[in-house]
Amino acid sequence: MATAARRPARGTEDGAGRARFLLEQEAFRGFPYCQLVLDEGGRVLCVNREAARLIEEMGLAQATLTCCALLGCRTADTVLASACMTELAIGNRAPLPEVRVDLRTSSGPVAMWVAAARVALDGSLVVLQLRPGAPMDRRQRTDAHWMVGPRLRINCLGRTVVASVEGPIGGAWLDQRTGQLLKYLVAERRRAVAVDEIGESIWPGADYAVGTNVRYYIHALRRKLEPRRGARETSAFILARAGPYRLRLDNVEVDADEFETRVSSGLAAVKSDPQFAETEIERGLALYHGDFLADLPYAEWAMAERHRLHDLACLGLHSLADFRLERRVIDGAVRCLERLAALQPYDEDVHRRLMELEIMQGRRSEVVRRYATLRTRIRRTFGHDPNFTPADLAHPKL
Repeated sequence: MATAARRPARGTEDGAGRARFLLEQEAFRGFPYCQLVLDEGGRVLCVNREAARLIEEMGLAQATLTCCALLGCRTADTVLASACMTELAIGNRAPLPEVRVDLRTSSGPVAMWVAAARVALDGSLVVLQLRPGAPMDRRQRTDAHWMVGPRLRINCLGRTVVASVEGPIGGAWLDQRTGQLLKYLVAERRRAVAVDEIGESIWPGADYAVGTNVRYYIHALRRKLEPRRGARETSAFILARAGPYRLRLDNVEVDADEFETRVSSGLAAVKSDPQFAETEIERGLALYHGDFLADLPYAEWAMAERHRLHDLACLGLHSLADFRLERRVIDGAVRCLERLAALQPYDEDVHRRLMELEIMQGRRSEVVRRYATLRTRIRRTFGHDPNFTPADLAHPKL
């Protein structure tokens, strides 16, 4: 007859359980990195010895400490400017990736890598771990996809550049059909565009299968922009409602929109707030690296938007040149007019104004070269000379 295995006495079980509890408690206290447990409101419930030391160095009171006071959640110009670490952890089933934050202590700024995860059966508590950043760590404060959500940046003033929060999304595809489709959606970003209209605009004269081709390249584009998107997940960047497609501008930033917003707001404030106007126009023009979708110079569907933004850049440069002339900042005014002359190569008034300022600077040889170039261009295109000669140039009245 087999003998039954002997079970340990209850007292022995209780003793082993208590010993394990004490071991876990001591492991938490003595862990070499900072560890803190927070409630769902971000209030600190308990800390280990290393965390207590850091809190003391920061001059904070542990009894009333919160996640936001410790990490600087929702502080402008920080990685957590728009988020609270506790709320992010509570809202995610999986532990959050590390994010780098900078803390101020009595011995100076300290970089910390912070990881967070929700704990307890109901997920109502959060554990934080803070480990020191390496002194020579070249990585910047994290601006991670999981924290800011899906974001796409498209620069289309000049050559097209596409980037997500993970980094650039470049390659030969931008000059192929997939890239052409993206650029078309950028040009039509303020409306939804039907499949047939997309096909006829980008590939005029295509056969009856153009709709199928457009849908194929939409799928390829989504795969390029969102490689980890599930088969049935809604695209974060391209909306499709009952057929038509459009960019999701709540998740997609376009440099042309920022340029337009800044320059337009500056022009509107020229009389009411000249200083604000000059600053906004200057910031907007800093984004204008070339014509809209300059890598597709002959695309008819891009022409209207290209001309509109081009004209806005010219208005901004005119105003900025005026601001600088009023303050007698001649070099700054010359730089504005040089950009303007490049954008308006046949505008004789702009070239004349620029040459007058160059004469003031003593750059007579440059004026002669500039006039010769303008004269050749005007004569070749219109069959006559400019309406002024270098001898007609006089100092502008400032």
